[in-house]
Amino acid sequence: MKKIALLAALCVGAWYYFVGGRTLDEKMVRAYYDQGAHAFYKRDAELLCKQVSTQAILQDETVMNGQTQRATLNRDQYCEATKANLQMFEQMGDRMGGILTVEFEFHIDSIEIEPGRKSAKVKGTSLLKMGETVMQFSSTFNDQLVREMGHMKLLRSDQRTVVRMAGGRGMSQSDFFSK
Repeated sequence: MKKIALLAALCVGAWYYFVGGRTLDEKMVRAYYDQGAHAFYKRDAELLCKQVSTQAILQDETVMNGQTQRATLNRDQYCEATKANLQMFEQMGDRMGGILTVEFEFHIDSIEIEPGRKSAKVKGTSLLKMGETVMQFSSTFNDQLVREMGHMKLLRSDQRTVVRMAGGRGMSQSDFFSK
């Protein structure tokens, strides 16, 4: 009898993990973005990488000093870029004497749960401020989130970021990027 009960429990657990755990709702979507913000504040690149699907395709357009750069990234490339960006933030903080404040906020404009509740399309904006006005990253995003093996993951993203720098207020741009 114990074996039958154990087998039934394993079957239910396996069904939930592989099938039932793949559905999502608006609360899960909002929690996904909250977790990302917390991981960013901790400067935890690994946790941010875990939020991205292994099959991700991320379109990124960045405008800085009137120059536009476009890139298409997979998960591995995203993870490397995230690690590099977090290191850059640390270096900037060190160059400012360790007093660089970092603020991050996001706003979700819309969440569209797909039929079957297996994916969601999310539109929103985010603002990353470093040293209040020293450097600001203002972004708009269109994301597609899915459930993979019981976890929310970013599958597709189309993001546009405008970078603004204070430049002449105490430090020049070359102060941040010279080695």
